[in-house]
Amino acid sequence: MREVLKSFMNDPWWLISKRMSESLNKELEKELSLKHILYGKEAVAVARREDNDDVIFWIKYLNKFAVVHLTYSKETSSEYPITSLFTLRELEKYCKDVSKSH
Repeated sequence: MREVLKSFMNDPWWLISKRMSESLNKELEKELSLKHILYGKEAVAVARREDNDDVIFWIKYLNKFAVVHLTYSKETSSEYPITSLFTLRELEKYCKDVSKSH
């Protein structure tokens, strides 16, 4: 998966290490409320933005990527942390658009 993502991960996005991934996976788990779309689903952080708290997670159960804006606090609403789901093709377009406007 890293090789596929590497082809379109440009500033401000960067692929992350396994250690960073594990840390961000735990943070996401802490933040999710029972009603959140990702609650109870295994999420693996694969990339993040350098200029804000957006993290890209692979959600195998959904066969999609999730761009999650982490809040670094326990949430009680299904709306937070703000999450958008993407197919690989949609994610590539989204990341490229962000890179162009950066």
